[in-house]
Amino acid sequence: MAEEEVIVVEEAVGPVPILKWDQGLFKQIVRGFQFPAEWDARYPQHGQTAADAPPGYITFFADFFIDGNFRPPATHFMAAILHYYSFHISQLSPIGMVRIRHFEFICRSQGLEPSVDKFRVFYQLIRNMGFYSFALRDAKKILINPPKSFHDWKMKLFFIREEVIPIAMLFRESDVIEKGDLPILKGEDWYLQLLATPNRVFGEQVLVAAGMSDKWPARSKEVSVLLFNGEVAELYQSAFPTFGGAMGVRPLGDGEVFWYEQIKPNFMYAPVEVFAAPLTVTEGARIPKPRPLRGVTSAGKEIVYLSNEESVGSSNQELSSWSDIFAGVLRDLGIDPEEKKTKGLRRRRRLPRRRK
Repeated sequence: MAEEEVIVVEEAVGPVPILKWDQGLFKQIVRGFQFPAEWDARYPQHGQTAADAPPGYITFFADFFIDGNFRPPATHFMAAILHYYSFHISQLSPIGMVRIRHFEFICRSQGLEPSVDKFRVFYQLIRNMGFYSFALRDAKKILINPPKSFHDWKMKLFFIREEVIPIAMLFRESDVIEKGDLPILKGEDWYLQLLATPNRVFGEQVLVAAGMSDKWPARSKEVSVLLFNGEVAELYQSAFPTFGGAMGVRPLGDGEVFWYEQIKPNFMYAPVEVFAAPLTVTEGARIPKPRPLRGVTSAGKEIVYLSNEESVGSSNQELSSWSDIFAGVLRDLGIDPEEKKTKGLRRRRRLPRRRK
């Protein structure tokens, strides 16, 4: 019998390699972002899905962090989005997270306060296969080069204490989505100020400078800034790969409060004691959907916050950014991280050939 021949076929797999989701990568996320023990991040058991979060826990997807620049503690803008559209963060797709965080970045990096009303000018809620994201409206394009796909993202999940997102989140079960037309505010200053900006996986210092991560020493006398030729540049330019600047610091000005204190109001913090208290759960070991953390009021469906006090999960220590973690994984694979978005990778796939 003739030996079986093998044909090697090359196929495009997108701008970044497919990373195996295993406990090693999960632990890199937990360590790299310094999740405190109180958050009790858990790797799923075999066969568990997003709907299998234990009582008192919610589901996060790894791609929230890989491409979405998501960081807990979450911002009040994230809370406003979840509240307005009435879905649970576990029902959000990674591309939905990308659009939310990208919008928040381009607003904050240009000195604008993000809001749901501004967000809705550009985006319309959509539902696909049970998960929520956002489609473009007829306004100008503000997001350049979003990720085209997320490989097996529903399988790359982990569970974490629900108090990490200390707001009332209810699962949206209705397929009815209102698609009312909104005026394009071409004459508004804020609308004109927002520029088309690439999606980019940021290092922690960029997110700190934008007020989207609180991982900055509480008593630091320095401020995270973008520098170009030794001068402070506008932060939104950090999203452009061709920009020649780099992140650095500047000293606090006379009478200027600590940077951590300036950005702290952007975030939602659960009080320390909620993590110390035992979970009071009677639903059993398995439930189809995580329960909401708190109910909402009948008048206006207001978000119920636990607290705006100091977070037990805010370590204020130097941490490894996901960009560094991801870049390290790429280098282990023999890939230049700086080229990953400009060059499609090729994967060698073996196909059996018919025996002669």
